[in-house]
Amino acid sequence: MDFMTAQNRARFFEIWKKAKENLPMEGEEALFAEIMLEHREHHPLFDLGEAAMNIDFAGRRQTNPFLHTSLHAVVEQQLQAHEPIEVEQALLSVIARGDTRHDAVHQIGGILAQVLYDAVTRNKPIDEADYLLKVRALIY
Repeated sequence: MDFMTAQNRARFFEIWKKAKENLPMEGEEALFAEIMLEHREHHPLFDLGEAAMNIDFAGRRQTNPFLHTSLHAVVEQQLQAHEPIEVEQALLSVIARGDTRHDAVHQIGGILAQVLYDAVTRNKPIDEADYLLKVRALIY
C-alpha cells in the first residue's frame, strides 16, 4: 500500500473513532463522520480500525468504503457550494421522481466514480464536461 493510501485510511479510522466517541468535529471531518455513520454496512470494516488498513478492494465485488465515503463527500461538498449547479438540479430532480436524498447522492456519486475511473484508466485529466453531461441526464 502506498503512503498516501495509508495516510488516508488512517484519517478515516481517526474520524470513525471520534464519531463513535461523540467527540466534536467540524468541517470536512464532521462531514466524513456523518457520511460514515449513515452507511451502516461499512461499520464493521471501520470498527476493525488499523486491522483493516491493508485490505485491497481492487478486483473485489465488495464496495470500497473509503472510496465510497470520499465520493459521497465530494458530492455533498458540491451541493454545499452550489457548484456545479447541475449537481443540485440533478439531486432535486431525482428526489422529485421519488428517490431518497441519499439515493440521489449515490446516483450522482456513481457518475463521478465513472468519470474518475475513465480519467485514471486513460491517464488523462478528469473530463468535467463529461461529468456535467452525465449529471444533466439526471435532470428531467
